Amino acid sequence: MQLGLERKRALVTAASRGLGRASALALAAEGASVAVGGRDRAAMAELVRELKDAGAASAIAVQMDLTDRATLKPAVEEVVAEFGGLDIFVGNTGGPAAGPFLSVSREGWEHALNESLLPMVDLCHAVLPHMQANRWGRIIFVTTVGVKIVQPNMVLSDSVRLAVVGLAKSLSIEFAHEGIMVNCLCPGPFATDRMEYLVQSSMDRDGLSRADAEALWLQEVPVGKFGDPNDFGAIVATLASERGGFITGTAIALDGGKSRAY
Repeated sequence: MQLGLERKRALVTAASRGLGRASALALAAEGASVAVGGRDRAAMAELVRELKDAGAASAIAVQMDLTDRATLKPAVEEVVAEFGGLDIFVGNTGGPAAGPFLSVSREGWEHALNESLLPMVDLCHAVLPHMQANRWGRIIFVTTVGVKIVQPNMVLSDSVRLAVVGLAKSLSIEFAHEGIMVNCLCPGPFATDRMEYLVQSSMDRDGLSRADAEALWLQEVPVGKFGDPNDFGAIVATLASERGGFITGTAIALDGGKSRAY
């Protein structure tokens, strides 16, 4: 299948590892120009080399701290100046801390909002005018399966990322007539650094062995294994492509069957 991404220009945030990295590599493999945003300069430089090797028409890294609002719009403008425009925005963030409700302070809630919701609002303000100029765009937010099925000790992630789904739904209605599609992907347990953190948290909090902690995260996953980030990236590339032109306002579970939701 030809996805038609060869002349498209993309920005992927929190891209140095995990699902953000997989998303950037998948877009590169389809010939898009890909900008990756993050804080780790060394990891970003290495990723740019990998993106070029994967087939990206062009690849750059932009310095961006999602918790520092002042870095967001300038990073988008740097991408636009380099690529001549922007067509695709993959909004990925670090996951909020795990823990039960009573263990989470007010400051924890504020940090989660400042890391996972408010940066997406600011970045959409920055990217949408460039998509409107071309009357074509794709916005994909990476959320969590927790927006479909509540997960124990994940109150911050499940709450704040559900707000991201609401944002996406609102944007999808407002901008569809301009050719801008907005969707969420809701990953379950993928084999990433984030999953390693969650497994380790279960081990430390509940005194579990690694095998038991992994089994805890997989017990409601019918396929019985952690997902491959490359499979996640393939769905990102499809939604971001010409083939994704009739898909908007959705929150798609990529969870090995965990959510059971229609």
